Amino acid sequence: MKNKKRSYKEIEEDMPLSAEKIEDNTFGSCHRYRLLSPYISLYLLLSPIILSCTGSTVFHSYKPLPAEGWDRRDTVCFDVPQQAEDIRGTLFVGLRTVAHIGIQDVALAVEQCDGAGIVSRCDTLRYPLTDAEGNALTSGVNCHQYETQQLPFLMRKGKGAHVRIHHLMTPETISGITELGIRVEAQ
Repeated sequence: MKNKKRSYKEIEEDMPLSAEKIEDNTFGSCHRYRLLSPYISLYLLLSPIILSCTGSTVFHSYKPLPAEGWDRRDTVCFDVPQQAEDIRGTLFVGLRTVAHIGIQDVALAVEQCDGAGIVSRCDTLRYPLTDAEGNALTSGVNCHQYETQQLPFLMRKGKGAHVRIHHLMTPETISGITELGIRVEAQ
């Protein structure tokens, strides 16, 4: 079948019933066609994005650790921005490690401070990373991600908060942990 030029009338006849003709007077008598349901298409496109943003996460951030290792004196600090309301929620600490970390678990000190830097809560976490044979407790190829059990978190309206984390391991410097992060969720 040869490609032949078709008139607008022939094109209109071939269009499905779910399309309507739109006159665009900007460029003379140019015709455009659109489906009657652009809102449905937009809804289907944006609904997964909107639904993923309706969670209760107040703050979520990771910070890289030095490649040469995390020294016991190196404290990783997170500044949680102030909120318009009191936040009573939970705090999760996240770790990202290389595949072969070389340690079985990690002990962390987690300090929660108010906006002025006064410690309001201090927790000690001991978190397993590998089993007795050295196999990681999560899946991954080159890196692994862990998240600790939940800790209570409180932040007053109009005031920020600080979370400070350092390790409590016997070696002065531990290597293999590439990033450390926190996630704060409101209840």
